[in-house]
Amino acid sequence: SFTLEELPSALNELPIDTTRASIFGHSMGGHGALTIALKNPERFQSVSAFAPVSNPTASDCPWGRKALTAYLGSADSAAAKACDA
Repeated sequence: SFTLEELPSALNELPIDTTRASIFGHSMGGHGALTIALKNPERFQSVSAFAPVSNPTASDCPWGRKALTAYLGSADSAAAKACDA
């Protein structure tokens, strides 16, 4: 993926310390930041999520379910469950 492979590869070309990486996002991006950091704890020193959608597959989150259905075909699919924080 871009966040875990392409971007770090490009950053390694710059004079920066990539061992102290962090990840952040807002709204659905905050949800993405949380799930990526939780699944890759060795890659990130910190994670910040601003107003994240933290459980988009929940039955009381219709707009989260709508977004996951649009992206993944169903908010109840295995792919959607794998993306849920």
